[in-house]
Amino acid sequence: MRALVYTGPGRVEMQDVARPTAGTGDVLLAIEVAAVCGSDIHGFLGHSERRKPGLVLGHEAVGTIEEVHPSVAGWKAGQRVVVNPLITCGACAACLAGRQNLCAQWKVLGLDRTQGTYADFVALPASCLYAFPEGLSEQEAVLTEPLANVVHYFRISMTEVPDSMAVLGAGPIGILTLVLAKRRGIGRLVVVDTNEERLDVARRLGADAVVVSGREDPVEAVRRGTDGGAEVVVETAGITATRRQAVGCCRRGGRLVFVGLGDNESSLPWIEMIRDEKTVFTTFAYTPRDFAAALRIVASRQIDLRPWTETRPLADGQAGFEKIAYAPGSTLKMVFEV
Repeated sequence: MRALVYTGPGRVEMQDVARPTAGTGDVLLAIEVAAVCGSDIHGFLGHSERRKPGLVLGHEAVGTIEEVHPSVAGWKAGQRVVVNPLITCGACAACLAGRQNLCAQWKVLGLDRTQGTYADFVALPASCLYAFPEGLSEQEAVLTEPLANVVHYFRISMTEVPDSMAVLGAGPIGILTLVLAKRRGIGRLVVVDTNEERLDVARRLGADAVVVSGREDPVEAVRRGTDGGAEVVVETAGITATRRQAVGCCRRGGRLVFVGLGDNESSLPWIEMIRDEKTVFTTFAYTPRDFAAALRIVASRQIDLRPWTETRPLADGQAGFEKIAYAPGSTLKMVFEV
């Protein structure tokens, strides 16, 4: 079968690889579309130790069931599905408590030795499948996986609706955070980024203010626009500079939500944070509950990023990756048709 294979920093190429087979509990899925995530970009650029050359990247996907293992009930060939790419054991304490994202044995498609979705076919557990809602386009449905991340950290960090939020990063996760925040009735919303075209998208989608980082101090701008600091600050880049900015943007008694997975270690002003009682939340992935909620939101058409989505054939993978990695402009989501 055809697959887009990561061959080294800055390089992916189409190759013929072995077609997977569906084992016990699995289905074989024919991929229709697979989108590019920020983590795929990290892998493409050679910044991910867990993505080595020879790996098929990709985990945001929509497909059609090709084959069903005899052990699987409730699914049949020909059904269209949305993929939850987080594979968990289902039997550990975390899984049994409904916190599958904390499973000690979790795997994600397109990471380590688990081949991803930039391919004609992928085999995965039937428990990872969700029925494709009628009437949706593939470009809409493929947003379910990134949105599930946002739904998850809203659920664990925001039991009360804050009066203001600052979002550091106007990539897909940052923009989905903005749109969900508008839907939840959060008052003052400020988005920070270096990409002015993406900030224009944020403004069009309801941001009350945008800040061009580098042109002005994000901390001063956010504090000025949120009466001394945002009640909630969501940091999506995962690098030390923006993590420190997030602390500065957060008001006393506020909440910090760290999402990005860039730097493994960052120095933060802990004495200041302690004295100001800034609550810190870290967040990873999502649970099946969050994924199902995200799919309902997408199916209701409350979120639509199609005007800022670009679709290319999988064979155009190198050019597609280069655009998102080096010059995305206003494009938020690159989708490959398989």
